[in-house]
Amino acid sequence: MRRRLLAAALGLVASLAGCFETEPLSEAASRGLQPTAGPVSIRVLDRSVTVTGPVGYCVDGEATRESDIEAFVLLVRCRGTLRPAPVLSATITRVPAPGADDPQALRRLSAFLATPAGRAQLSRSGDPSDVTVLETTYADGTIWLLIADEGNPEAFDPTYWRAILPVGGRIVTLSVLAAREHPFERESGLSLLRGFVMRMTRANQG
Repeated sequence: MRRRLLAAALGLVASLAGCFETEPLSEAASRGLQPTAGPVSIRVLDRSVTVTGPVGYCVDGEATRESDIEAFVLLVRCRGTLRPAPVLSATITRVPAPGADDPQALRRLSAFLATPAGRAQLSRSGDPSDVTVLETTYADGTIWLLIADEGNPEAFDPTYWRAILPVGGRIVTLSVLAAREHPFERESGLSLLRGFVMRMTRANQG
């Protein structure tokens, strides 16, 4: 039992690697993060998880990445707005979500993220000194993080929101990122992330 719990914990940590997201985010930023007429949802990892955002967001197909072990999906506004809107990202892993045998796994992980090793996993560059965890909350089976990462691609504000939660039996990381020139206010960013979490949860029920 202890070995299984240790393996699950290590899997959770490995699923956080922020550096997996850096390349597609940078490439999308180089294209200007323009609105897209893409689909409102996409199914990844052998169609086991559906990725969808709040109303008004569409999948940027050019920024989608998928391997045997994880997938990255970027969502941008379907139509243009007067002010650049935040973008959303979802990273989905094949790491199974913790089961009933370890219900406190995510709660323990939330404490780990404030350590140097935890910040290294969150970091876009892998350097823990780039990352400051400004807020950490565990609620509703989800880790809610407000992070400042100096390794964010240049087009994005260093401060962004991230949620880590089980979706479709997998560990999923959802993020809300604002343009560097138009950072969001704390509450507006968190509200958008809560909407993203709600839509993802509903789309993958059953």
